[in-house]
Amino acid sequence: MARPKRGQQVPPPPIEDEWDLRYATKESLAFTEMEKQFPGNTDEAKARLKVAPRNRTDVQKPLRGSIGKRVLGGVEMEQWQYDISSGARLWYCVDPDKHIVWLTLAAMGHPRATEAKGKRAPRNR
Repeated sequence: MARPKRGQQVPPPPIEDEWDLRYATKESLAFTEMEKQFPGNTDEAKARLKVAPRNRTDVQKPLRGSIGKRVLGGVEMEQWQYDISSGARLWYCVDPDKHIVWLTLAAMGHPRATEAKGKRAPRNR
């Protein structure tokens, strides 16, 4: 199987009114490795994202703050997180006009941008 490229569709293609899943960034291409490591969880994630990408659940939630929005192709979109496993995370943006879910990050560990959340910043002495 050929390596995916940015802009390419995540298989399988959508059926009827399902959302189209696509790779938006280089960081999202690691989703293929995530699929090998967590096949059941990634299949469930794809199924949920194709039907209801903005449905808040225990594993699916909007990101907040500076990472809660992202510009893709000149369009600002909401950015969400899907917890694939206890450490693996999938970030994605929702483009309601084009009915596309853009995968933006597939991380096997907790993404750095969210690690400092809730931790006290070090003091300058």
